[in-house]
Amino acid sequence: MSRMSVVVLVVLAGLWWALAGSVKRVMPPDRVVIQAGPPGGSFDTHARRYADVLRAQGLRVEVRHQEDSLRIIDRLDDAANGVHVGFTAQRVEAGSHPAVASVGVVELQPLFLFLRRGQPEPTTLAGLAGRRLVMPQANSATAQATRDVLARYGVTPANTTFSYTQMADAATALQSGQFDAGFFMLSPGNPVVRRLTEDPHLVMYSLADSVGIARNIDYLKPATLVRGAFDLRAPLPAHDVSLVGATVNVVVREDIHPAVLYALLQAMDEVHKGQTLVSDPGEYPRQTGAVLPVHPLALEWGKSGTPWLFTHLPPAVAGVVDAYWAPALAILALVSAIGTLQSLTGFIDGAILGVALQWLGWLESRVARGRRPGWLGRHLFRLVEPVVLRKGREQIARDRLEHLRPHM
Repeated sequence: MSRMSVVVLVVLAGLWWALAGSVKRVMPPDRVVIQAGPPGGSFDTHARRYADVLRAQGLRVEVRHQEDSLRIIDRLDDAANGVHVGFTAQRVEAGSHPAVASVGVVELQPLFLFLRRGQPEPTTLAGLAGRRLVMPQANSATAQATRDVLARYGVTPANTTFSYTQMADAATALQSGQFDAGFFMLSPGNPVVRRLTEDPHLVMYSLADSVGIARNIDYLKPATLVRGAFDLRAPLPAHDVSLVGATVNVVVREDIHPAVLYALLQAMDEVHKGQTLVSDPGEYPRQTGAVLPVHPLALEWGKSGTPWLFTHLPPAVAGVVDAYWAPALAILALVSAIGTLQSLTGFIDGAILGVALQWLGWLESRVARGRRPGWLGRHLFRLVEPVVLRKGREQIARDRLEHLRPHM
């Protein structure tokens, strides 16, 4: 490789390094942070199962919790929070979260209403007015959905007691008789739902207006928990229960590392591809119906799966190779092209030098016979001179130039 090719290679590599960033930027994060909801909730359950899959692929994972699950997506907005993955189960304005993308919808999470047995069961939710209601924190997905639904029936904090507390405490308080009814948005398989369903002092309320509610609140969908879903012998529940639920989106930062994203997508597929008590097998995960634009790499993954690099190489190695192999090939191709051009240039110069030597010999013999070079001879001499001087090793040509120079 010529000196010029080496210089070009170094310069281009330096430019790419400056534009693409250092190796540190293309390496996976030291620790992948998944922001979940309250401990014991569905987001927490999913996050811990995802973490197991990611750890099996060589990634370090931390699961963080927060009671105000509506604000999980806000944690992803600011890179300084160090959060890479989160969940949403609420209405989201895409323009308010430009740094966040969805990677898929993973489940339908029903909004369960449990009533104290022995009290008059309301014909519609309007009958809850004046009763004591308990639910998770005010900024939780449960509380938001509950307020949105009850407001359609005229049930508001102005005429009804709304109490907010941690999810586990809310369930315990309802079972102890401190409240008349409780709302919980959870996966049907969550232990809290099972515990409340099995409590003989509580009854799961069926929403006769589930389809109508879904038509009025766009982020809620109708669902049915069939008779005997928990226990066919009892059966439990004793009849089909009509519900409404919100779809859960897994959301990530737009700049998430590819190795982390591919591992997350594999985890989502493993965890959610089976059936649940309110969905059929293969219904989730899916990318249709996402609340935010789907990440481009997630779209590609949906078509062709995990790329070979991230299947066969450790995440750190795959990240570096993925970031640099394309520009490296481009640089090598360019250097090869430059080398080929230089070889072609050398061939052309050699051909010109051969012609020049022949012409200089003819001109020298002409001058030796006492004839003048003429106007054309002088101009051709000026054209040939730099070529011969650049190829200084051809001494015979230099001698002919020096012999002819006085005549020019």
